[in-house]
Formats: sequence, structure tokens, C-alpha cells
Amino acid sequence: MRKKELIPVLFAFLIGAAAGILFVLPGFQKRTDVYLRGFSVSGDGTVITVETFTIGSMGYIRAMETKQVKNEIHCFFYRTFGGLNSGFGAKSRFEIRLENFVNPAEFIYLDRVGLDQLVLKRDAETGEWVPVSFLPQ
Repeated sequence: MRKKELIPVLFAFLIGAAAGILFVLPGFQKRTDVYLRGFSVSGDGTVITVETFTIGSMGYIRAMETKQVKNEIHCFFYRTFGGLNSGFGAKSRFEIRLENFVNPAEFIYLDRVGLDQLVLKRDAETGEWVPVSFLPQ
């Protein structure tokens, strides 16, 4: 292949690579502007379904990751793939399977920069999950 024929091919490859990076990269970024809209607990008490929303003007949520710290569950959320305001794979309902954790959970937090927000806690007397905060703090 001659040099003059290689330039358009290389140019097309670079444009395709840049577009691919712009499509994929946002999906690996965490969202810290996610809030609790509502929740429900399964009949056997092993699954909590949280319904979420974002207060940001752009973007959606695609996934939730949970991490246990003692008796607390901390929830981390990730942006969708496909660019800044893509709805590709967007979800707002996520399940927290309590049987997947070593210690019994008493508190559920949503990820914030610096200090996580407590949104649900288990009532010590009844054992039922009750909301602490739905609103941004």
C-alpha cells in the first residue's frame, strides 16, 4: 500500500477509535448524584429493591455496585455507555440481595463524594426497613 492510500485508512481508524472511546468511557464513571425515590422489600426479606433518580441534568444510571462495611451496605452507581446523555442501558430500579453479605445489614447508604448518605435503616424493634431520607442533603 502506498503512502497516499494509507493516510485515509489511518484517518478513518483514528476517528473510529476516538468515537469508540467517547462511547465507552462514560460507562465506567461513577455517579454521586443518585437519590432514593422509593423501595420495596421482598416477602421473605432477602431482597430490597431500590428505585432511584438523579438530580443531574444529563446522563442516566446503568448499574449499581454494593460493598459491605460491618453492618452497612454502601451503594455505588455507574453512568450509562454511549456519551454524556445516552440512555443506552439505563435503569432506575436495582436489587440489593441481603443474603450475599456476610454480616446482617442494618443500614444502606448511597455514594456521595466525601460522606455517603444514609437512606434506609432497619428498625431495631420491628426488624422492618424504614426510610431515613429521600431528599438530597
